Amino acid sequence: MAKNLFKKAKSAVKSKTKSVKEAVSSAKSSAKSHVESLAHSRRDAAVVWGMIKDGNHSTDEIKKICEEKGFDTLLGEL
Repeated sequence: MAKNLFKKAKSAVKSKTKSVKEAVSSAKSSAKSHVESLAHSRRDAAVVWGMIKDGNHSTDEIKKICEEKGFDTLLGEL
């Protein structure tokens, strides 16, 4: 019985860890992909895209860059 409970707990932890990693990676890609999609039509997004395209920036870091540059419209969209 104890082995069975241990296996269930172990698999629950693995699945939870996997879902958290997926959520973090999707959050990163959503902000980055949004900026990338706007970069061809808007100057503010093009400036930010030029800064983040080669790096691995989180959503919070991208928002901070927008705030520092004064791109409030773009910041509101993220």
